Amino acid sequence: MKRTVYFLLLTLFVACYGNTAEAQIWQKIFKKEKPKKKAPVKKAPGKKTPVAKPFKKREIDYPVSVKKGRYRVDVLVPLYLDELVQNDKVTFKGKLPAKAMSGMEFYEGVKLAADTLTSLGFDIDVYVHDIQDANNTPAFLSKNKGLDSSDLIIGAVQSQQIPAFASFAKGGRINFISALSPSDADVTDNPYFTLLQPTLQTHSERIMTALKNKYPRSRPILLHRNSVTVDQSAYKYLTGVDSSMKKLLVNELPTRQQLKSLLDSNSTNVLIASVVDVVYAEKLLKQLVTLFPSYRFEVYGMPSWTTMASLKNAGNYPYMAIYITAPFYYDASTPAGQALANEYKKAFNVGKPGEMVYRGYETMYWYAYLLAKYGTIFNTEVDDNGGAPFTKFDVKAKWDKDNNLYYLENLHLYWFRYSDGSFTVTP
Repeated sequence: MKRTVYFLLLTLFVACYGNTAEAQIWQKIFKKEKPKKKAPVKKAPGKKTPVAKPFKKREIDYPVSVKKGRYRVDVLVPLYLDELVQNDKVTFKGKLPAKAMSGMEFYEGVKLAADTLTSLGFDIDVYVHDIQDANNTPAFLSKNKGLDSSDLIIGAVQSQQIPAFASFAKGGRINFISALSPSDADVTDNPYFTLLQPTLQTHSERIMTALKNKYPRSRPILLHRNSVTVDQSAYKYLTGVDSSMKKLLVNELPTRQQLKSLLDSNSTNVLIASVVDVVYAEKLLKQLVTLFPSYRFEVYGMPSWTTMASLKNAGNYPYMAIYITAPFYYDASTPAGQALANEYKKAFNVGKPGEMVYRGYETMYWYAYLLAKYGTIFNTEVDDNGGAPFTKFDVKAKWDKDNNLYYLENLHLYWFRYSDGSFTVTP
């Protein structure tokens, strides 16, 4: 059975938290920078000095934007409805299964945004596609024209699903927003594909820029692994910016002897750890503290470290400041944060919204704002983030060295700083 829905029945979510035993699916609920001057180059006698052509990004040839009285937005999200709801009854007891949690919370945020937009007079049809359903695969939706009428596609999809949806969006000149995955899945030459979650390369380059500005005369120590593919990628991106760093291979936890020759007991030791796995990264940090308890460290880690619970507890990492880049930060104490939390509780009769609720909400709300203000082809206006309730997105076209377009990517990153259990955030 086709599981393309406008929105799920609210009682499904109540059931997810143990407030009711049954839930159903409704097919339709909601409708309604200047260049620096270079020193002159002296010419050798009798020879001409070749003049390098300045790099100039070419213009992207977008079609004329169409403004409508009513827009259709298609949301692709993993909900596992066929497993969770059978014969109009939920198949689980108590808490929602972990594999469905992030998708369901993202959906909840989308629904709250749609409700808010409707109350503000924005006419929008929102179709939600459970991409875990065999009838909502890229191939099926393309063959059956399930997305042909869409004005915008928002995808909470994984890397393996990106190429097909990105290709469809390019062919139909429909903007496709990949909201969760940091992978570009090797998509190129696609002006209709946007990565809202910055790539690992973007995070790595931002780390190296920060270190160059803060420690222009020092050589940081890079702790790296070559036994894990994603860590190898991070190492490549970091050393691509600066290959002169001191390096230590840490496929196994480093010994005191290996580290001591690199460290200084009289000054702050600056380290970068291109270790994405949070469990191993935590072991690495604890090893530093155990072997050198009185040494001072500044450690720059990978974006995945924001989920490391031990960073939030005082006493775990004394004399150590840990810096992490992150694209999103939601302060529940702000007026916008409080308003969302209140609406969430009213709508779903549960506690505080999780991060995915915020992400679903702001993705839907900001892009609907762009649609309403600029029409279907809003790509040249994405510097307008006035409608973004939480994150001030910085979406830019990404180019290679030969002036070829890859796609659009959000470059906005916060700096998270953890120090002995305290936590600060800076843009």
